Amino acid sequence: MAQVRLDRMLVLDVEETCWDGGPPPGERTEIIQIGIAELLLDGIPGIGRMASFAVRPMASRISPFCTELTGITPKAARSGRPLREVVGTVRKEFGGAGKIWAAWGRDDESLSRDCVAAGIEPLPFGGFLDLGALWTMLSGSARSVGLQQALGDLGLVFEGTPHRALDDAVNTARVAATLADLLRARLALCPLEDRRSGEDRPRRCAW
Repeated sequence: MAQVRLDRMLVLDVEETCWDGGPPPGERTEIIQIGIAELLLDGIPGIGRMASFAVRPMASRISPFCTELTGITPKAARSGRPLREVVGTVRKEFGGAGKIWAAWGRDDESLSRDCVAAGIEPLPFGGFLDLGALWTMLSGSARSVGLQQALGDLGLVFEGTPHRALDDAVNTARVAATLADLLRARLALCPLEDRRSGEDRPRRCAW
């Protein structure tokens, strides 16, 4: 098993074929775009490499609803590469087994599903974080919190266009980077020896 690196995280977003309702007979939801942003955590948190990949659908067509939502036209989808080639490129350029992956939702499940359907070995995620679920639980919200709401709660605005895979991945990484900044600033106010407390030693550091 590869040793997992904790100094960076790969933030993933996928866009899929969709309809105003269920898929037409004989079609199924499949990935048509993958966005990846690498979040660097060994120092001031920031975004490093980024990439966007167009994936050619094989089991569905681009509906008008999908084009309106994602901006992806049938012509653009046809110019994408087969999923096998895209996954091979992602594996070569970003690795996988030795890094933590994250997304605002379970985009890893969509990618693994399509890999299995295409007879491709899924990417070897070193670990996966659903940042949307984590944010919702830690914020105490009774309902799932969307990415744009989380950005707003942090005083940030969405950069780019929603439902573009790379833009969604970058903005998700921005949320993670901001949370890391906040946590590190808080920890800097609390000396390490004050954070270590046994049963007979209460914490002296006030959060």
